[in-house]
Amino acid sequence: MGQEAAFGILSKAKELEKKGKTIIHMEIGEPDFPTPKHIVDAAITALNNGDTHYTPTPGLPELRSAIATSVSKTYDTNIDFNNVLVTVGGKEAVFGSIVTVTENNTEIIFPNPGYPAYESATNFAGGKAISCNLTDEFDFRMTPENVNELINDKTIGIVINSPGNPCGSILTKDDVKGITEIAVDHNLYVISDELYSSIIFDNEKHFSPLNFVDNLDNVILIDGFSKKYAMTGWRLGYAVVPTAVSPPMSKLLNNLTSCPASFVQRGGIAAINGSETEINKMIEIFRERRDVVYAESQKINGIKAIKPKGAFYLFFDVKQLLDKINMNSEQLVIYLLENYGIAMLHGTAMGSAGEGYLRISFANSVENLKIGMNLLATAANDILKL
Repeated sequence: MGQEAAFGILSKAKELEKKGKTIIHMEIGEPDFPTPKHIVDAAITALNNGDTHYTPTPGLPELRSAIATSVSKTYDTNIDFNNVLVTVGGKEAVFGSIVTVTENNTEIIFPNPGYPAYESATNFAGGKAISCNLTDEFDFRMTPENVNELINDKTIGIVINSPGNPCGSILTKDDVKGITEIAVDHNLYVISDELYSSIIFDNEKHFSPLNFVDNLDNVILIDGFSKKYAMTGWRLGYAVVPTAVSPPMSKLLNNLTSCPASFVQRGGIAAINGSETEINKMIEIFRERRDVVYAESQKINGIKAIKPKGAFYLFFDVKQLLDKINMNSEQLVIYLLENYGIAMLHGTAMGSAGEGYLRISFANSVENLKIGMNLLATAANDILKL
């Protein structure tokens, strides 16, 4: 199994800070906003009321019902709460879903570069992770044509992620519809990671496989509370799964964690049922930061970036710098951290197809992001002069 390298870079950055070095953090992918107060208050009330015991493994019925209602309304469908499994973070939903449906020697197609847990979970389950390489030529989108070329009699599932981490790309309506039709035609699962579906800019629209099917037979939807509600530390996610998948996945979750924390689930209910005023403000701030980071990237010699349409990442080409300094992307990240005080993530942390790229998280203040981008510009100019 692999692991998320962003936490390793964060650890190195913290070590340098302990030694007195100033670091601009653009490596870790989490909202830098506090969790909205009404969510915190709901959890505190639950704690004060003694709501500190086990819940059913799939989650509190009230939370599962709230999720089912929300998903049904969003995608104009009819989700039964029995098809909703609450998990300890979106990461457990990803892991649990993939491990549940993967048999020995079956294949899961995943986006590369993409979230590393897709590949890790497939390998862990004894399956084979099949890379669907994303390129800037197609705005780092996973297309039906790309997917169709990878299908064979061993394929059991297709993972899609839109908006995508690390590229900020959004799959078009035709992309999602086409991939979903491939899954249905071949009786596969399309596993749709929609953690960033609320963080979209420029009037772009998010599409889910649920927009194009009448039932859940071939669809697993993964989402959570970490990104939309700034609840990363709460560890609360969920999966909407076919009826056939629910019992074995529940069994797996029972063995892994028993259940998510009861009072955290109460916070989740408040999140879904509460006002989204603070959420909308957060998304607008992310858009402003995106505009700043992208504009600054266009001024830097030696890098090329595509404007992200969603999430809070800028994924950019640094091949010219790598050729000049004779490094790979991971070595460049360490070089920039140690010599210029900017913490970013190497593209290969998000898959083999990420070589030649770096990822910036713009979950930081505009002031810090401008400082970080200026330091990156200085570093790029220094490298190009070598």
